[in-house]
Amino acid sequence: MWSWIAGTVSILILILMGRKYWWAPIAGFISQSAWFIYVFVDKQYGLLLCVIAYTIVHIINARKWYRDWKVKKGEMIK
Repeated sequence: MWSWIAGTVSILILILMGRKYWWAPIAGFISQSAWFIYVFVDKQYGLLLCVIAYTIVHIINARKWYRDWKVKKGEMIK
């Protein structure tokens, strides 16, 4: 069950990222919670490294995309 939920959410996140919504990586970061649950509920510990890697990538992309979005909107970035 968790794998279906996590997989469906991940596909939706990929669609959002493809449409270049600045907040899509943030949603991706949040969606990783479903994968964390799946890893531990179904004892699929081999996926843990991937979940951690995807979480880090979503955090990095969220910061970059947000900065790019702010610059595009003409706002100053500190």
